[in-house]
Amino acid sequence: MRALIVCGGTPPSKSLIESEINAANLIVGADSGGHAILGYGFTPDIVLGDLDSFHYTNHEGIQTLEIEDQDFNDLEKALQYALDKGSKDVVILGALGKRVDHQMKNLSAMVGYYQKFNSLIIRDDYGDTLCVSSPYSVQLPLNTVISFFPLSGIVKSFSSEGVQYPLSNTDLIPGIQDGTSNTVTDETVTISYDEGTLGVFIGTGKKTK
Repeated sequence: MRALIVCGGTPPSKSLIESEINAANLIVGADSGGHAILGYGFTPDIVLGDLDSFHYTNHEGIQTLEIEDQDFNDLEKALQYALDKGSKDVVILGALGKRVDHQMKNLSAMVGYYQKFNSLIIRDDYGDTLCVSSPYSVQLPLNTVISFFPLSGIVKSFSSEGVQYPLSNTDLIPGIQDGTSNTVTDETVTISYDEGTLGVFIGTGKKTK
């Protein structure tokens, strides 16, 4: 089962949200993310969260669920809802942009939930952001932008192959060493690391191109 969650950050393009809605079995608006879905003429299966930002005058046919627990943000609530409904794969739109604190919290939510699903991707018109376990390999077109960054303090003994600037047994540490804005040079990109949580950005969106 595939779930689509739309958050209240920078809205996706209509073509992106339409393609993801067509592929989804469950469509969830995370609070104000419901506006992005409705604004493009689509109907979410549910809009949930603390609902402090979702104001819609015509609620006929729109299911809402208010969850007041302030220990979790609206994306975390939506992810838990998708998990409880049996979702195995999740794409998140609108998780990035606008307020940086919301963006950082959404990345934190991804760290907390990515191991609970078969796949969990934050997607926008620039590309995909995801957490990956070691070892990890992916086939990508040549010259694709790819970045590696630590999301848990330190990613120890990181190695990468198939990119323009490979690293070998290097610790990725915020403010000291990361692997951003690299380029795919081989058909397969392979990475490994010993410890930590690694974020990967793959620039396959139309705005990156």
